[in-house]
Amino acid sequence: MPAELAERRGALPRCCSRHGRESVRAVDFALQSRAEPGSGRLMSANPLGMAGRLGERAQRVRITRVRGWPLCRACAWRRTTGLVLANAMFWGGLAAIAGALVVRVSAGAQSSALGALLLVGFFAALASVLPFAFGSLARVSGARTSEDGAEVVVDDPHPEFAAALRDAR
Repeated sequence: MPAELAERRGALPRCCSRHGRESVRAVDFALQSRAEPGSGRLMSANPLGMAGRLGERAQRVRITRVRGWPLCRACAWRRTTGLVLANAMFWGGLAAIAGALVVRVSAGAQSSALGALLLVGFFAALASVLPFAFGSLARVSGARTSEDGAEVVVDDPHPEFAAALRDAR
């Protein structure tokens, strides 16, 4: 679909792109095109040259602000579950790290249980990226932009969504 259509509020179908079910929630999000570096030597030894190539790449990247993307109950649940789990793992991990350090400093004694708590907290905070990515709107919706950013591509859309999108155009 053209990016302009996705950016217009109310222009998208009222059914879920993944399941074809009725939408229970409409969400706004941004999709970023994937511009490839021009020279292929992005990681050169010269920091100024690398900064210049990164600047060139940033100028080629296009942002599509999707308005009112429909989510069915299952997709909304996946999004909410991913974000809640990511927050619980991240903040719980940080709390475990802080708790282990506070107990270690205040008690003044070393303990293998405190070391284990520190490691568990560290790995929980790092692993929180996985449910965050699982619940991301780009992954839940199956949408991405074309390389030039002119179109929004939906991976394996439901036939009802595709038909409603054809009718909307």
